[in-house]
Amino acid sequence: MILLILEARAVLLRFFQKFQMVLTPLVKFFIAFITFHAINGSIGHEPHLMKLPAELVLSFIGTFAPAVILVLLAALVSLAHIYTASPILAILVALLMLILYCFIARFSGKYGYVVLLMPIMFILKLPYVVPLILGLVATPLTIIPMACGVLVYRMFVIIKAAAEMEVSMGINDILEMYIDVIDRFVADKQAIVLIGVFSVIMIVMYLVRKLNIDYVFEISIAAGTIAGILGFLFGDMYLHTQFDITGMVFGMVGAMALALIFQFFRMALEYSAVERVQFEDDDYYYYVKAVPKIKLAVPVRKVKRISEGADPEPENPEDGMVDFSPEPATTSKAERELTEEERYALGEELPDESLLEEFPSEQDENG
Repeated sequence: MILLILEARAVLLRFFQKFQMVLTPLVKFFIAFITFHAINGSIGHEPHLMKLPAELVLSFIGTFAPAVILVLLAALVSLAHIYTASPILAILVALLMLILYCFIARFSGKYGYVVLLMPIMFILKLPYVVPLILGLVATPLTIIPMACGVLVYRMFVIIKAAAEMEVSMGINDILEMYIDVIDRFVADKQAIVLIGVFSVIMIVMYLVRKLNIDYVFEISIAAGTIAGILGFLFGDMYLHTQFDITGMVFGMVGAMALALIFQFFRMALEYSAVERVQFEDDDYYYYVKAVPKIKLAVPVRKVKRISEGADPEPENPEDGMVDFSPEPATTSKAERELTEEERYALGEELPDESLLEEFPSEQDENG
């Protein structure tokens, strides 16, 4: 069973490497489309941007743009929706997004997609997967784009509720509503707990995967999961955030399973074949631990055509393949002609026409 799983992994990795030039833009297009579709579904107020052609065009632009540009497009689309509902509220959101964008552009780098991924994963009820995967592949510096993603999601939740309230409010109450939005955004306990716990998960996993132990990545995933569950329990206990503890526990366990699957396809290590090497140079003495990666060669099957009536050769024990090539003739043309000449000289059988021309009779010579 394990061998079949490893073979399937090798086939999938080989397929991705072979068609990487096509699959990478498709994945980016899918991420961009889900992003704009989620924005339209959560805070959709501008009808022109909610149409499918507009989503496809924006997704196509985001496919070939850097991650920071895609984040900027998503922010502009969100502002357009908010401006349709409340122009003054859009100005407030624009200032908050500008502050967040300065952090994203400065520190996110290639992890700018995390800012978009966090709100999407919250909508899909899978936000705990993001810190676990980042703890496997990234450094603690990616806490900044992750925190910005959490703030963006919480900001959309607060602003969506405020925009719906503004429709039924008078002019005198709008200013108080804006002040309430700022207060709720600054004192959002759920955002504080989410950012704090996710940061603890990433730091714990980063420290654990630097240890010199076997199965370090699997252990780091388990350690991050335990740290996340304990962090949410303490946060809910002291800050009274009213998290769904049962849903959080099941969500963390499910995220751990997904992180293990991600690690299996990213890097499968063979710890039973660990090698330790020691060597030195003029300045240092080195202790190196080498853990080989599990790589299976994808079997290549060859099919050969066989002529009708030809018997296949026996199985070749060296390569485990059966050669179905036709069996070569055992008698060459020269050997066939020599045999006929000998039979003619012995008088056992009349020669064919070709031999009569080559050995004419005495009667023909005398005319």
